[in-house]
Amino acid sequence: MEENKVEKDLDEEIKDEEVDVKEEPQKEEKTEEEPKTETKKEKKDKHKSEIAKLEAKLKEADLKYAELKNEYLKVFAEMENTKKRLKEEAIKDRKYASQSVIGELVTPIDMFVKIVNMESSNPEVKNYQIGFQMIANQIVDIMKREGLSHIESLNKEFDPKVMQAVQTEWDETKPENSVLRVMQDGYMYKDRVLKPAMVVVNKKPEEKNEEKKEEE
Repeated sequence: MEENKVEKDLDEEIKDEEVDVKEEPQKEEKTEEEPKTETKKEKKDKHKSEIAKLEAKLKEADLKYAELKNEYLKVFAEMENTKKRLKEEAIKDRKYASQSVIGELVTPIDMFVKIVNMESSNPEVKNYQIGFQMIANQIVDIMKREGLSHIESLNKEFDPKVMQAVQTEWDETKPENSVLRVMQDGYMYKDRVLKPAMVVVNKKPEEKNEEKKEEE
């Protein structure tokens, strides 16, 4: 009886264990994927890509630098030209500062000089002329120091830059295109024409020129 009981207990234990095994869910074994290692070729390609990106950024930076440098040089050149122009204008203004005043005085002074140098048979007038001539000479000297100079025209070749032809005449004894008479004196102020000389120019008449051509 005892043996049968023991066998029965053993059978029940075995059954219970089987039930526990059935009820316990089977655990799935999870295997962690090992990290994928890069190949040498992949590393090389990755480095090439990074280098290419850096080179592109460097090229873009160089272009931007060149653009900014050109803008700077352009602005700098404009500033230098402006400074140079202003300096030249300031020098020119100082150089020709007295031009307007001398331009207004030159004609009355010229007339005054001619009047005091006119010949006179009256002794009293001559005495006055000597005093006025001294004054006139002083005024002319002052004007010369300021840059006024007389344009020498008589018997000179006609120069349209400093002379103005008011009349033409023909004198066979004088060179053609030379100045026969000065109607009004001309003056320079430093290197500028303040007043052109009014002159009579020696010019052969057209009829004589045509006759000469026919004879030739």
